[in-house]
Amino acid sequence: MASNSNCGALTTRSMTNIWLIGQLQSELPVNVLPTTGDVLGMFFYYHQVEKKTVPESAKLSSDKVMDMWNKARIPTTYHTHVVEKVKSVVDDYKLIKKNKNRQSEAQRAREKEFEEKEHMLFDIAHQHAMQLIRIQEDIEFLEDQRGKEERKEREQERMTESTSLHLSSSDDSDSEQQDTEDNYEIEIPVYYKKQISEVEDSLSSSASKKTRTVQDMLSSPDVASALDRINLSDRKFTVLAAAIAQASGQDIRDTSLSHSTVHRKRQQHRSTIDSSIRQQFQDRDRNPLLVHWDGKIMNDDPHSRTDRLAVVVTGCNVEKILGIVKIASSTGQAQANATFQLLKLWDVSEDIIGMCFDTTAANTGTSSGTCVLLEKLLHRNLLHFACRHHVHELIIGEVFTVLFGPSCGPNIGMFERFRAYWPNINQSNHKPLDDDRMNHSLLQMMRSDIVPSLTCFLSADSSYIPREDYKELVELCLLVLGYPMQTDGKYHFRVPGAYHMARWMAKVIYCLKMYLFHNEFKLTATETKSLTEFCLFATHIYVPAWMLCPIPSDAPVNDLQLLSRIEQYSEINKNVASATTKKLKNHLWYLGTEMVKSKPLHDLVSGTSRAALLSLGMDVEPDSWNDLPLFQKVANVVKSLKVVNDTAERTVALMTNFNQSITKNETTAKTDTGGGGQSNTYSGLL
Repeated sequence: MASNSNCGALTTRSMTNIWLIGQLQSELPVNVLPTTGDVLGMFFYYHQVEKKTVPESAKLSSDKVMDMWNKARIPTTYHTHVVEKVKSVVDDYKLIKKNKNRQSEAQRAREKEFEEKEHMLFDIAHQHAMQLIRIQEDIEFLEDQRGKEERKEREQERMTESTSLHLSSSDDSDSEQQDTEDNYEIEIPVYYKKQISEVEDSLSSSASKKTRTVQDMLSSPDVASALDRINLSDRKFTVLAAAIAQASGQDIRDTSLSHSTVHRKRQQHRSTIDSSIRQQFQDRDRNPLLVHWDGKIMNDDPHSRTDRLAVVVTGCNVEKILGIVKIASSTGQAQANATFQLLKLWDVSEDIIGMCFDTTAANTGTSSGTCVLLEKLLHRNLLHFACRHHVHELIIGEVFTVLFGPSCGPNIGMFERFRAYWPNINQSNHKPLDDDRMNHSLLQMMRSDIVPSLTCFLSADSSYIPREDYKELVELCLLVLGYPMQTDGKYHFRVPGAYHMARWMAKVIYCLKMYLFHNEFKLTATETKSLTEFCLFATHIYVPAWMLCPIPSDAPVNDLQLLSRIEQYSEINKNVASATTKKLKNHLWYLGTEMVKSKPLHDLVSGTSRAALLSLGMDVEPDSWNDLPLFQKVANVVKSLKVVNDTAERTVALMTNFNQSITKNETTAKTDTGGGGQSNTYSGLL
């Protein structure tokens, strides 16, 4: 009996033992990230023990691997990419196992190399993982795991170099023997078979790698995604791929490389990425969302133009493009209908709690505006967040008009002259504001608040400053106020860039630079006077308010403080203060009776306020609020609210860059993008 029992144990162990891999495993090890060997052991457990197909086994293994990486709080690549990586490792194993009975030195070297690979990290980290991780401990953990892999890779490289000279000759002297292990049967995807056949013909030769150059590029989701990101057309990539293949020694006549093949492959990859993004979005936590929209007239084909509407939703850790759709006109009704349809399509209509929009008549009209009509379609009231950046652009635009006069066209002569003269400017000869009013007590008081705040923006987490032009704006403001940058050498000024009437921040940057170099650049007396007035207002009023306005919880009080500062600014320039006060008051319609300056706190507490606190379970002392889970949840929601419409504007800019490039046909665009008229891969570019 004992003998039979031991025999049964040996049989069971042999059935669960895989050549070169070892014992099968149903679970991954804890406290460490899985190695390639761990993943293979799990794959064959699903495939051999649970009798799953290759695709099912690869998917289940990928799910377990991604769960482990998610527990480690490390951002990962797309799920589809992980599945393909698992299949690729299985294919590599299949090729080596096929010749396991060979006794050649080359075969032994390949087995040794694969065994080394099994002990390496199965790395599925996002390509920008180090930048995305916020916790230093997680970064150190990933570096530690990768460090082990790098040491093993160096050993593998040394081993490969010492045996590479013998690979080809050793293979020719051996005869191929039949594989005798029949414990499992691997299903190879159709599009891999040609690659496997090529490798089997000449596994160790460099020529086999060359013949796979084009196929590898066409089959890689990373390559397809990169082509879209750099806006490279199918025809241009076909030319580039042919040149790369020829440079690597491949005869392109032996490959199926054509414009149609490239186009078809890229469509397949986009469809896969689209499905992955949609699934990830549907699997998210259902937190409250804001809906943003912005429209623009774009080329529809070489002979016509059309209105398009970009619709985006944002929330806690969510920023998602729902679509950039064609609409008949930019009326409130058309925009509301298009926005509502996209919300229903993505199943987020019930999650919407507010709207963020530009303050145009089409959006804010009391009877036919997009906001009113969208609320009717959703059958409930929503929070209204008028884009504070849009309001601030109107304010600085009014200042520019008062000081320089109305513009008769898209170009401003003074800016064009400055841009053309820029190469002749001595960048070390910049001068701060030199005006007697700089000693005025009001401006001195303002600077005592402004300078620490602006300096804090530059020293804080860079995520607070979303773009480089924001950083440049703050730096120029400090230079104009007479506070030099803390740099090792002289400050490096950026070359004056493009501008247009809708980009008032670019115009402010132009004016600040022009004043800094007004001794280098020839200006008329009138231009110098107007430029001085503009820079006084921009540095003391506009730039600080612009940088603070995206903070959602402070938006109302920031608007009131801005209004108060502008009214005080009448001591410096009455015309500017009067014009900007009138403009700002046109956009304070959302403020209620509670938002009154210096109002006693007890006057703010009404029946509505108490009801709101009770609904949140906050009928306790304010000192205890931070300990309440519901308060923490609501606080996170408030922090996630966006009171600026930059998200929708970036989406419009993105579509402008890609419009008429990747595809010039509306039908093709919808086919490529899953019917939304806009590729979901763009979401990764935001």
